[in-house]
Amino acid sequence: MRRFSVDMGHFHRLACFALAAALLFGPLSPAAAQAPAAHSVDVTRATLSNGMQVVVLRDTLAPVVSTWMNYLTGSDEEPITGVAHAQEHMLFRGSKTLTASQFADTTAITGGTFNADTQNELTQYFFEMPSQYLDIALNLERSRATGALDAQKLWDQERGAITQEVTSDNSSATFRLFSKAVEHVFAGTPYADFGLGTVESFKKIQAPDLKAFYTKWYHPNNAVYVIAGNVDPQQTIAKVKALFGNIPAAKLPARRPVHLQPLTPLTLHDNSSDPITVVFLAFRVPGYSDKDYFASQILNDVLNSQRGALYDLQASGKALGTFAQSVTHPAAGMTLVGSAVPVTTTGDKAVADIKAVIDGYKKTGLPADLVEVAKQREVAQAQFARNSVSGLASAWSDSLANEHRTPDEDLAGLEAVTLDDVNRVLRTYYDENTATVAISTPKEAAGSAFGGRVGEDNTVIPTEHTGLPAFAKRVLAELRVPEETVKPVTQTLPNGVKLIVVPSTISPTTVVRGEILGNAGLQDPPGKEGIDGIVDGLFQYGTQTYDRIAYQTELDKIAANVSAGRSFSLDVLSKDFDRGVALLADDELHPAFPQQAFEIVKQQTVGALTGEMKSPDFKAGRAFADAIYPAGDPARRYATPQTAGAVTLDDVKSYYGSTYRPDLTTIVVVGDVTPEHARAAIEKSFGAWKANGPTPNVFSPPVPPNKTAQAVIPATGRIQSEVRLGETIPISYNDPDYPVLHLANTVLSGGFYASLLFHDLRELHGYAYSVNSSFSGGRNRTTFSVTYGADPKNVARAARLVVDDLTSLQKKPLAADRLTRAKALVVGELPVAKESYDGLAGQLLSYASTGRPLDEDNREAQAALAATPERVRAAMAKWLRPKDLVRVIVGPAGK
Repeated sequence: MRRFSVDMGHFHRLACFALAAALLFGPLSPAAAQAPAAHSVDVTRATLSNGMQVVVLRDTLAPVVSTWMNYLTGSDEEPITGVAHAQEHMLFRGSKTLTASQFADTTAITGGTFNADTQNELTQYFFEMPSQYLDIALNLERSRATGALDAQKLWDQERGAITQEVTSDNSSATFRLFSKAVEHVFAGTPYADFGLGTVESFKKIQAPDLKAFYTKWYHPNNAVYVIAGNVDPQQTIAKVKALFGNIPAAKLPARRPVHLQPLTPLTLHDNSSDPITVVFLAFRVPGYSDKDYFASQILNDVLNSQRGALYDLQASGKALGTFAQSVTHPAAGMTLVGSAVPVTTTGDKAVADIKAVIDGYKKTGLPADLVEVAKQREVAQAQFARNSVSGLASAWSDSLANEHRTPDEDLAGLEAVTLDDVNRVLRTYYDENTATVAISTPKEAAGSAFGGRVGEDNTVIPTEHTGLPAFAKRVLAELRVPEETVKPVTQTLPNGVKLIVVPSTISPTTVVRGEILGNAGLQDPPGKEGIDGIVDGLFQYGTQTYDRIAYQTELDKIAANVSAGRSFSLDVLSKDFDRGVALLADDELHPAFPQQAFEIVKQQTVGALTGEMKSPDFKAGRAFADAIYPAGDPARRYATPQTAGAVTLDDVKSYYGSTYRPDLTTIVVVGDVTPEHARAAIEKSFGAWKANGPTPNVFSPPVPPNKTAQAVIPATGRIQSEVRLGETIPISYNDPDYPVLHLANTVLSGGFYASLLFHDLRELHGYAYSVNSSFSGGRNRTTFSVTYGADPKNVARAARLVVDDLTSLQKKPLAADRLTRAKALVVGELPVAKESYDGLAGQLLSYASTGRPLDEDNREAQAALAATPERVRAAMAKWLRPKDLVRVIVGPAGK
């Protein structure tokens, strides 16, 4: 379920420094240059005779299709809080035409993904899978549109899962505060019902309540179906008409009216075990239907500008991060303006700093140039939205179903906003006298999970398994690795930089992703752990050419986004590609490293680490590393307030000079640019970069097998225990057995309930709500881990089942049908992983920087298809040691 959550990414990165082994690349073969592949996005719309709106977006970026069924109903219309959310869950438990096992099995073998989302005015159901399986996605969605079962027996089974979701969400302090702010700001309206539901409301809800809600609202004349991907628009609409056209329309009930109440001030407090203090001010702002809605959105953009006064709280060291985010409904919205600060700063001080920013803008007015920049960036962002198949479908779904206009109409409204409009919204709606203030204060072992809501889990565990439906049986009969549609061009610059280019004209944009291999565990000077994070944080403070504000001004001129550091990136309109690359290189190769900025970043780092050291998650991470790695291993080094505090500016400059080097750098370019043009621009800006001294070793060494151990980290207030089992394995990702182990892992936890671990831990015994497993490979070693959430009393029982399943895979060959399903999932995942510029660039960067072939995913899939049950058994027997698994538990104190 995709609900509002505060983006903690930036300051969470500041708060914890993970020591990970980096991997060196090897030589890449040169490839012949080629022109960008011809891509386009066409929009085709139709309305069926029963009122269903259909939109097909032809996007040839990847052989993938993303379908979004939007029913125009949600928590606004529910008679009992949580009914809409519960109905969403129940539509994964089968229908009159498909059983729950058929639904889940079919989705799993396509290699695709599925989920759903309940909002106030909208409930969305979405699939993403290879475009050759469009018919499967359509048939699955039709099954939900032609009659939910909503049987009492099925609801009794699902009630437990959805209740656990609620209790998990409410263990987050930021979520609790946000929920209370929603209730207060929208008091007396349907918007005040956040729609998640409560433990008590789910006890009250029964099958007749679900059936009544479905019967009232789930009709084709209350639905918008958006389909994006590499599909034929007319054929797709014809298929939709054939499957959905005979479903009758129905008269819809009147919707609940919205009567906004006068605002009153409120201050909320909560405790968390987060490593930082989070505060926000909540204001009621214009809704989608208000003429000032677009000005309100531009105001958010201005507040988030890196040239603005709110961001200056971070740049000046007063905060670790800042944000302005909104949740919006037709008649009104709510904007949160907030910050995260170290535990050494009080929440009241953080709130005062935010109020000072807002007061300052009210007095002077917003900067005119920042308003214009915000509008220009909205135009650019509309182009970037086309660089993901699922992103394109999501954008159109939200615009049509929520705002009842197209993305183009939305963009036109934003472009029409004036400076006076934005200032009027600020002075009218940002009234501190009626604001809701929220403060989340760290308290050691308070038991609040970091961040906002967890993701929706619509995994259904049926007790009976039936055969695949007729429309899905062909998947297993046609198993093959699809022909590679991506043709990257690989080059190496004279200074050692590896360059990979994938031309694509899906939009007039280009993205650049880069990585400088490094290993803080090997490269941080003794007693100066944390220096890598300090260096990374200094790149935002300008270059030797431009100071911080001037540099951001140059980026704003071309509506580009740049992030510099060991991992670096550029998102830019293709017409400004050369200038964007030059600015990226200026920051990456010529950072200013000013003394004042160094003191600020060092202070922020020490403050963040002070809180991080007390957090249960940090303690669990350290306990796990200490248990599986030997003394002195690079992975056991970590930053503390003392080690970060010992870093000097000279240390920073020396570290940068020795570890940021072209011979450890890979750059991937994806977008509307030819390989020749990309090389010319990259070589012009990065070609003079030289390495100092011999190439350093960035590979963590092989490690001996670990012995079993256990650590328990108390977190008072948590209901469930979070468990991690793991061990080191002396295998490289280059070993022929590695893809076989990945296939075995797909059997263990891929495809949701169809996997061994889900079947045993959740379906048969109910010991765990969720479970996952993974092999994380490196040049010299690999880590295998299993994670699950369980009631404290079931932690040991679940662990025993994990060991039993692993042991079984080592002793007995898999059943042929189970292995075939796992192979289908592996093959189906191939195109889905490349459905966006970001996904494609990230995958190529991972392969190239570690010296693996750029088609490594296809090679691994070929190896998986060739694997026999005996080959899988032999690989598991050779490499895994189930009795040596380390167990780390974060759970309720005293349990």
